[in-house]
Parts: sequence; structure tokens; C-alpha cells
Amino acid sequence: MDKHQQPAPIVEEDFHAYIDHALDADRRKEVQDYLDRDPAAAATVTKFAAQRQRLRSALAPIADEAVPERLRVSSLLAHQHKSRPTIWRMAAAVVLALTTGTVGGWHMRGALAPSGGISVLAGEARSSYMAYAADPAAEMDKADLIKLVSEKLQRPVEIPDLSRSGYQYVGGRLVSTVHGSAGLFFYDRADGTRMAIMIRPMVREKEAPMIEQAAGNVGGITWAARGLGYSVVGTESPHLLHPIADEVRRQVRVGPSA
Repeated sequence: MDKHQQPAPIVEEDFHAYIDHALDADRRKEVQDYLDRDPAAAATVTKFAAQRQRLRSALAPIADEAVPERLRVSSLLAHQHKSRPTIWRMAAAVVLALTTGTVGGWHMRGALAPSGGISVLAGEARSSYMAYAADPAAEMDKADLIKLVSEKLQRPVEIPDLSRSGYQYVGGRLVSTVHGSAGLFFYDRADGTRMAIMIRPMVREKEAPMIEQAAGNVGGITWAARGLGYSVVGTESPHLLHPIADEVRRQVRVGPSA
């Protein structure tokens, strides 16, 4: 952008694109600066992000299903050939267009998604925290949750013990992100402060150093190790969450009982 050129006004479409990680780096910074100056706008973005995460998690079972046989191109074409020729000729263009868009889109949904790097994981962790922090309890006990998350992530996962840091585990759940399933584990401190840890496999950046991130009143620390991404997120400033992240990283390396 020319240094004399004024940035475009920030509109609601920018908020949605910001949540979806669909802005280029310059525009994202402009939106972030705007949110930092406007608490009401930041609250709106927080609400949008929470709604987005709830919707994604609600639809996760459907998104994970295979394409139904009746929607496969071969099945649709076979059905068309059994119909009367006149009907087939009238409907062929429409059906082929729909099946190409529907089935092609189904198979391309992963390719069109963001690449899943550390900055994307940080945003997913913030969105999930905002969506579920008010109701963190899982509908299963801790052992069953660990088993479920491990199965979905296709690798063993442990819930870190943060009692030495002043936090007690209070609940968790399996959540869905655009890059697949993730474990989300919540902890409370005696004064009521709540934070969470998100864990999911990384498509790339399978080893990455810790970065700090913040949006509105939610921030955290995000990194990757051995193919898993981790994000410690909460309403405290990132520098206060950093020791918690250090303890999580230590336990990931040596085990929670060490």
C-alpha cells in the first residue's frame, strides 16, 4: 500500500474474514489494530468466533462421514440412464453441474482450507476457548475423554497435570476445527481464573517454537512438537500464561508424573 493511501474502512465482512483467516497479512494487521482500539467491535468478533466454533463442532460428525453412495457421480449417472431419454436430456446439464460442484467440493474441502500452521492453530484455540469456556465440562469422565481424543488424533494424548502451577483440571471435550479434531482441556485456578489447552495434529510446522498471540481479551502461547500443535489460551496476558505453557511443554517431553 502507498504510504499516502488511506486503508479501506473496516466493515463486517472484514470481521468474518478475520475469523476465517482469509485476510492477507496487511489487511489482517489493519483489522487487528482496529479491534485493539474498539472494544465493542472486539466483542462482536468474539461473538462471531464463538458461533462459528459451535457450528463447526455441531456439524463435525457430518463432515467426517464418507460421501453417500447415492451422491457419487457414477451412481447419479447410472440413475439418469434408467430414466426416460427426454427427462435425461432436460436434466443432464443441471445434474452434472450439481454433482461436479457437490462431490468435487466435498473432496476439495481439505485442499481449499488454510494450511494449518501455528498462527491458524492459535486462532482456533481462541475461538474454541470463547465458545466453551462458560461450559467446559465433558459428558464423560477423564479416562474416557483421553481415550476418545487419542483415537481421533490417532496418537496417545495425556491431559497435563498443572496442579504445581496452581490450576486444576475441570473438564474437556473433543472439538472440531477446519483441520480436523482437537482436544480442548480446561483448568481453573482458586481465584476463578480459567484457561485451556488445545491439542491437535499439525499438517505442517510439526516442530515450531512458542509464539505469543492475542485478540481482544483472549491470548495465549502456541507451539508444535513431534507433529502435535499445542495452544495454552485464556484471559490472562500471554506473558503470564508463558510459565504454564513451559510446564505443558515439559510434561509433553517427559510425562505428567515426572
